[in-house]
Amino acid sequence: MSDTASEVDDYLGSIDEGRAKVLRPYFERAREIVEGTCEGRSYGMPALTYRGKALITLQVTKAGYSVYPFSGVAVSVVAAAHPELETTTGSVHFTTRHPLPIAVFDELLLARRDQIDASMR
Repeated sequence: MSDTASEVDDYLGSIDEGRAKVLRPYFERAREIVEGTCEGRSYGMPALTYRGKALITLQVTKAGYSVYPFSGVAVSVVAAAHPELETTTGSVHFTTRHPLPIAVFDELLLARRDQIDASMR
Protein backbone atom coordinates (compact mmCIF):
# COMPACT_ATOMS: atom_id res chain seq x y z
CA MET A 1 0.00 0.00 0.00
CA SER A 2 1.40 3.40 -0.92
CA ASP A 3 1.70 6.38 1.39
CA THR A 4 -1.15 8.04 -0.54
CA ALA A 5 -3.55 5.11 -0.23
CA SER A 6 -5.90 7.04 2.06
CA GLU A 7 -5.43 10.66 0.99
CA VAL A 8 -9.13 11.29 0.29
CA ASP A 9 -10.35 9.41 3.33
CA ASP A 10 -7.81 11.22 5.51
CA TYR A 11 -9.03 14.56 4.11
CA LEU A 12 -12.66 13.69 4.80
CA GLY A 13 -11.68 12.69 8.33
CA SER A 14 -9.92 16.00 8.88
CA ILE A 15 -12.88 18.27 8.09
CA ASP A 16 -16.08 18.97 9.97
CA GLU A 17 -18.33 15.91 9.81
CA GLY A 18 -21.22 17.93 8.36
CA ARG A 19 -19.06 19.05 5.45
CA ALA A 20 -17.60 15.57 5.03
CA LYS A 21 -21.18 14.23 4.72
CA VAL A 22 -21.71 16.60 1.79
CA LEU A 23 -18.52 15.54 -0.04
CA ARG A 24 -18.38 11.82 0.75
CA PRO A 25 -21.21 10.77 -1.62
CA TYR A 26 -19.48 12.46 -4.57
CA PHE A 27 -16.22 10.62 -3.90
CA GLU A 28 -18.15 7.37 -3.47
CA ARG A 29 -19.98 7.99 -6.73
CA ALA A 30 -16.71 8.62 -8.56
CA ARG A 31 -15.27 5.35 -7.25
CA GLU A 32 -18.47 3.59 -8.25
CA ILE A 33 -18.68 4.73 -11.87
CA VAL A 34 -15.00 4.99 -12.81
CA GLU A 35 -13.41 1.61 -12.39
CA GLY A 36 -9.79 1.58 -11.34
CA THR A 37 -9.60 4.81 -9.35
CA CYS A 38 -6.87 5.22 -6.77
CA GLU A 39 -6.20 7.85 -4.15
CA GLY A 40 -3.38 10.32 -4.50
CA ARG A 41 -2.57 14.03 -4.58
CA SER A 42 -2.62 16.60 -7.32
CA TYR A 43 -1.82 20.29 -6.98
CA GLY A 44 -1.42 19.59 -3.27
CA MET A 45 -4.98 18.33 -2.91
CA PRO A 46 -6.10 14.82 -2.05
CA ALA A 47 -7.65 13.44 -5.23
CA LEU A 48 -8.89 10.38 -7.00
CA THR A 49 -6.64 9.32 -9.83
CA TYR A 50 -7.30 7.19 -12.89
CA ARG A 51 -4.69 5.55 -15.08
CA GLY A 52 -2.02 7.51 -13.22
CA LYS A 53 -3.59 10.93 -13.86
CA ALA A 54 -5.58 13.21 -11.58
CA LEU A 55 -9.28 12.50 -12.11
CA ILE A 56 -11.23 14.62 -9.64
CA THR A 57 -11.30 16.14 -6.18
CA LEU A 58 -13.77 18.05 -4.08
CA GLN A 59 -12.74 20.61 -1.50
CA VAL A 60 -14.34 22.72 1.19
CA THR A 61 -14.07 26.44 0.39
CA LYS A 62 -15.04 29.65 2.19
CA ALA A 63 -18.20 29.93 0.10
CA GLY A 64 -19.12 26.22 0.15
CA TYR A 65 -17.54 23.52 -1.98
CA SER A 66 -15.62 23.17 -5.23
CA VAL A 67 -15.16 20.27 -7.62
CA TYR A 68 -11.89 20.17 -9.54
CA PRO A 69 -11.70 17.75 -12.47
CA PHE A 70 -8.15 18.91 -13.27
CA SER A 71 -9.38 19.91 -16.72
CA GLY A 72 -10.67 23.20 -18.03
CA VAL A 73 -12.09 21.30 -21.00
CA ALA A 74 -14.27 19.09 -18.80
CA VAL A 75 -15.53 22.15 -16.91
CA SER A 76 -16.32 24.05 -20.12
CA VAL A 77 -18.20 21.10 -21.64
CA VAL A 78 -20.40 20.71 -18.57
CA ALA A 79 -20.82 24.47 -18.07
CA ALA A 80 -22.03 24.83 -21.67
CA ALA A 81 -24.72 22.22 -21.02
CA HIS A 82 -25.60 23.71 -17.61
CA PRO A 83 -25.23 27.51 -17.76
CA GLU A 84 -26.73 27.84 -14.27
CA LEU A 85 -23.56 26.40 -12.73
CA GLU A 86 -21.09 28.66 -10.98
CA THR A 87 -17.73 27.85 -12.54
CA THR A 88 -14.19 29.05 -13.02
CA THR A 89 -11.78 27.84 -15.67
CA GLY A 90 -10.98 24.71 -13.68
CA SER A 91 -13.73 24.22 -11.12
CA VAL A 92 -17.43 23.99 -10.39
CA HIS A 93 -18.79 25.53 -7.19
CA PHE A 94 -21.80 24.61 -5.10
CA THR A 95 -23.27 25.05 -1.64
CA THR A 96 -25.26 22.98 0.79
CA ARG A 97 -28.36 24.97 -0.20
CA HIS A 98 -27.66 24.43 -3.89
CA PRO A 99 -25.86 21.09 -4.18
CA LEU A 100 -24.35 19.87 -7.40
CA PRO A 101 -26.80 17.36 -8.89
CA ILE A 102 -25.26 13.89 -9.08
CA ALA A 103 -26.16 13.69 -12.79
CA VAL A 104 -24.13 16.85 -13.45
CA PHE A 105 -21.26 15.53 -11.32
CA ASP A 106 -21.37 12.34 -13.39
CA GLU A 107 -21.10 14.38 -16.61
CA LEU A 108 -18.07 16.21 -15.26
CA LEU A 109 -16.45 13.03 -14.01
CA LEU A 110 -17.04 11.10 -17.23
CA ALA A 111 -15.81 13.99 -19.36
CA ARG A 112 -12.54 13.91 -17.42
CA ARG A 113 -12.32 10.11 -17.59
CA ASP A 114 -12.87 10.19 -21.34
CA GLN A 115 -10.20 12.87 -21.69
CA ILE A 116 -7.71 10.70 -19.79
CA ASP A 117 -8.63 7.65 -21.87
CA ALA A 118 -8.14 9.61 -25.10
CA SER A 119 -4.71 10.80 -23.97
CA MET A 120 -3.61 7.21 -23.38
CA ARG A 121 -4.37 5.98 -26.91
